[in-house]
Amino acid sequence: MVELIRSQMAALRVFVGLADQLRVPSADGLAEQVRAASCDHGIKRWRLYLTPEQVASVAYGLRLHRMTGSAAQANRFAREYGVVHSPVRDLGEGPPAARGGAGIGGRG
Repeated sequence: MVELIRSQMAALRVFVGLADQLRVPSADGLAEQVRAASCDHGIKRWRLYLTPEQVASVAYGLRLHRMTGSAAQANRFAREYGVVHSPVRDLGEGPPAARGGAGIGGRG
C-alpha cells in the first residue's frame, strides 16, 4: 500500500493521463489503480495498492513532474518509500529504472 498526499496524487493523475504520449508509459494497471484509489480523509492521503513495478512507475511519473518545476512530490515519495527514479540507469527500454524499495510495504 502507498499513501499519497493530494499534490502527489494530482501529479500522478497527470502522468497516467499523458501515458499514451510518453516514450516510457506508466506501468500496466497503474491507471486503473489511480482511478480506484480511495481517500482517507482522516489522514488526508490517497491509498493505492500497487505492485513493485507500479511503485517504480509512480517514482518515474513524479520525476517527470519534478522536471516541470516542483521537486516536493518526488522528494517526499523517495523519503517515505525509498524509491527514486534514476534516469542515468534508464536505457529508455521497458519499465523505468528505480533504486530502493525497502519502504514499499508501508511508510516509515
